[in-house]
Amino acid sequence: MGTCKYCGRTSPVISDILQICRNCILNGDWTVIKPHLINIHTQVRKIADLPGMPPKSSIENKKINCNLCVNECSLGQQDVSYCGLRNILKDKTRELPLPTKNKGYIHGYLDANPTNCCNAWFCPAGSSYGYPEYSNQKGPELGTYSYAAFLYGCSFDCLFCQNASHKSFSKHNLHNVENIADYIYKNDKITCICYFGGTPEPQLPFTINLAELILNKIKNNIHERKFRVCWEWNGSGNRNLIERCMKIVIKTGGNIKFDLKSYNERLNYAFCGVSNKRTYNNFAFLAKNYFGTRKGLYEMSACTLLVPEYVNKEEVELIAKFISEIDDKIPYSLLIFHPDYQMRDLPITPKQQALDCLKTAKKYLKNVHLGNKFLLRF
Repeated sequence: MGTCKYCGRTSPVISDILQICRNCILNGDWTVIKPHLINIHTQVRKIADLPGMPPKSSIENKKINCNLCVNECSLGQQDVSYCGLRNILKDKTRELPLPTKNKGYIHGYLDANPTNCCNAWFCPAGSSYGYPEYSNQKGPELGTYSYAAFLYGCSFDCLFCQNASHKSFSKHNLHNVENIADYIYKNDKITCICYFGGTPEPQLPFTINLAELILNKIKNNIHERKFRVCWEWNGSGNRNLIERCMKIVIKTGGNIKFDLKSYNERLNYAFCGVSNKRTYNNFAFLAKNYFGTRKGLYEMSACTLLVPEYVNKEEVELIAKFISEIDDKIPYSLLIFHPDYQMRDLPITPKQQALDCLKTAKKYLKNVHLGNKFLLRF
């Protein structure tokens, strides 16, 4: 049972970690609310020795200037980037190697197709979409694998993160791009690679380089092989890099999934510690310029986690309306929330909330999907 420290309301769907209800986040005095939310994230991030805010070192002390994501960290010798990947000092005595386009902090494993990916309902690995141009099988690609590329580090700080292990890594997780490309190329049962995490944005140069290496190796082989590339991200990346990703996606039959965690920027600060303006600008840019490029296979999608109390039908309506104003055929997935990381006190999304959100989204969009339905015992 949580209590809002601002209005005094008590409810089982007010998060203990946030200590504030949806209404007060959206309508309270932002000069008071925002510092409260930033302080919560600062305390949570101390657990992983990460900075509470993106570092902005002075010009004279600056060693690294990063523009890979919305945080645009400026790092001095003793600073750690918001994502945790740059200028990390181990035991305050030795520095871990920086990720580059040739080396990345990654954990890769084989995931049998069709996977539980949010886009499996229209991906060639899990459906008949894209056959025969992007898949050799009409229907799910049974007997094949996706290379699940889990990237360490994140440009957000989601309190409900389901993969919080992205904050914990060492030199053992730094891998050479050539070795991974060779491994994937030599196993023709691997029909796609999916980048997720964390989020790929802090290591986009590495992911692009790896994708291009794999595709070049396959292209130079006399045997025809279809291989797709996908990204799942929070959308906060550098504009030029995300456009390069989209061009790879279109060519290979892959897709990009945006996590639209909320519409209101205040809620994004509450959940994730940073703004979501870059996310929405990037989504609109890619959708307006590239959605509909291929016939019969969607290039991108959006996904929203239905956090009890906070991401209700009003929030979903704002997101769905935003997407529909670009193109009402863009796929949109709603995901059932389950307790994780710092928000373990909240319940699973109530069934009625899920159904209300689904009905609301369908008023605006033609391709709406409800994921994780098993949590509601459908």
